[in-house]
Amino acid sequence: MLSNQRPQLFGTDIRLRDGSGGADLTLEGPVGSSGDLALSHGNDNAVQALSLRLRVRKGELAALGWPDYGSRLHELIGEVDLPRTRLKAQVFARQAVEADPRVRQVDEVSVFSVAGERSVLRLAMRVLLIDEATPLNLVFDFSLEGA
Repeated sequence: MLSNQRPQLFGTDIRLRDGSGGADLTLEGPVGSSGDLALSHGNDNAVQALSLRLRVRKGELAALGWPDYGSRLHELIGEVDLPRTRLKAQVFARQAVEADPRVRQVDEVSVFSVAGERSVLRLAMRVLLIDEATPLNLVFDFSLEGA
């Protein structure tokens, strides 16, 4: 694969950061410096895109023409952290990530509780992207209490 194809394949997008209540825009450099929005490229953008796919409820963007975008993780809100719940989280996460056209396959999905955080599951995924030999590590925290 030519190096100039990689940015097109994995894209460039506005960099987002997790904030209370969702994702927020990120500014380039120290606060107050340029005022430019920061950009996310390559693998960083793939991680950001896949994390957003996990965060969005499947069907939530149907009105915008994306009826299958998102995940079913929201269906687990209110569930207790039990082996059955973790298994559902594995299945829902794998389905959502493998629906992304840049993903060849998900090799591994591990789900475990976050130490000190009641009702938060951490999904650790090893994702093979198309035209990439090295797997991408994706870590996504999901609250069973909702956000």
